[in-house]
Amino acid sequence: MPELHAAIATPLDASGRLNKSAFVQLITHLATQELDGIVPCGTTGEGPSFSVAERLDIINTAITARGTLSVIAGTGCQSLHETITLTNAAIEAGADAALVLPPFFFKQSGEAGVLAWYRAVCDQLPANGKLVLYHIPPMTGVAITTTIIDGLLASYPQNILGIKDSAVDASHTKMLCDRYPQLKIYTGNAPLLGQAINDGAAGSILAIANIVPQALRRLTDNPHDSEVQQQVAQVDAYVRKVGAVSTIKAILNHTGITAMGNPLLPQLAHPDATRAHAEFKAIGQYTS
Repeated sequence: MPELHAAIATPLDASGRLNKSAFVQLITHLATQELDGIVPCGTTGEGPSFSVAERLDIINTAITARGTLSVIAGTGCQSLHETITLTNAAIEAGADAALVLPPFFFKQSGEAGVLAWYRAVCDQLPANGKLVLYHIPPMTGVAITTTIIDGLLASYPQNILGIKDSAVDASHTKMLCDRYPQLKIYTGNAPLLGQAINDGAAGSILAIANIVPQALRRLTDNPHDSEVQQQVAQVDAYVRKVGAVSTIKAILNHTGITAMGNPLLPQLAHPDATRAHAEFKAIGQYTS
């Protein structure tokens, strides 16, 4: 069966620190929602906004509270040393895999530089270490190309578990599924979920799984259901109007599941959290 993973949001207290009890409550709730796993410290989890120590605390908390959920930990940093340190610590703590962004600040070396960087991460992995490559060029400006993937599979086939494709391009996801049947291809785009599953994707890693997990489960299990796909797309479009992280946190703050706090700067809090929750409910996909 295709997998459904929540790109889990990170609850914060008033000082911007992890609210551990709230995070455990959110994980416990999601564990009852027919999810297969959670992905802490990804984009929705604000991973790049935290220090290495803060991210490891978040990841360790998720692993401890996971129950039967798998954990794919977001560990990509701009520093190669920090990426290796965080990735290895997450794997050794019990994460099933690490989701790793490409380096995106220095672009002069192109594909060769990105490939060498990923190879350096793989070279230091524990024996059981697995990576999910994070292809999200709308945020990074760096594509994980077939040249990079082919190079990694030639050098470290045992360490590359899959790819999260957040390129907002259904044809690209299909190409990855067709070209790399040995890898798990996860779509990061809820509006394309049904098509991605039909095209052979292993599943998804989605922000709105924090707020509409049941609808996503139905669509994952029945990807031809155009009505549910339309509803999911409406929810996804709504949360992105102001900003996915701030809107998802605003909605969760009003569901009674747990207190989420606000995003870390430079992301801003939703300007009207009460309205956000009311409008979300009006879409017709509210699940407590």
